[in-house]
Amino acid sequence: MFHNNNSFSGIDQLTGKLKQEDQKYSRLSKGFQIVYWVFAFFYLIMLILHFTVDVVPFSDKISGGFCFIAMVIFALFFRNYYQEYKNVDYSLPTLIMLKKAAYRYQPFQLKTVWIFLAIIFLNAGLSFGTVNRADLIGVQVVFWALMGLAIGIGLVRWYYKYKPLRDAALRMIKEIEEQ
Repeated sequence: MFHNNNSFSGIDQLTGKLKQEDQKYSRLSKGFQIVYWVFAFFYLIMLILHFTVDVVPFSDKISGGFCFIAMVIFALFFRNYYQEYKNVDYSLPTLIMLKKAAYRYQPFQLKTVWIFLAIIFLNAGLSFGTVNRADLIGVQVVFWALMGLAIGIGLVRWYYKYKPLRDAALRMIKEIEEQ
């Protein structure tokens, strides 16, 4: 379907590109972490205000709680990513460093479950805030369509930007292990 001609002639060239991408990803993760902590703070303030006012419907309080939890999960997830990409150890033996890089640049990892959990909490927050059943169905259709689109865009971006790094690392791992 797609063909990607990115290749790396040696370990030094691949390591240089990995360092560059790790630094970019570290900065990006730090930025997202800050944004989600700000969102979490505002949801916390809103949640406190909703619980101190009796006229706010209980469903809105629950909605705010789910959204707050989602923002905290997102912030912690990006904090973890920031730490991981900021502290990559390139002094490890080559084979170990390459295996860690290949894992780091695969599109889905076990820790991605936390993102899906945050998305479910965010969806629950939106659902509890919805007024009636007809609106709920529309919210669900739009929400999951946007999530599907975001995942699709992310996978296309991964394919062109990060898959060549992962493929090169896997190729070099195979060469080292065959020796």
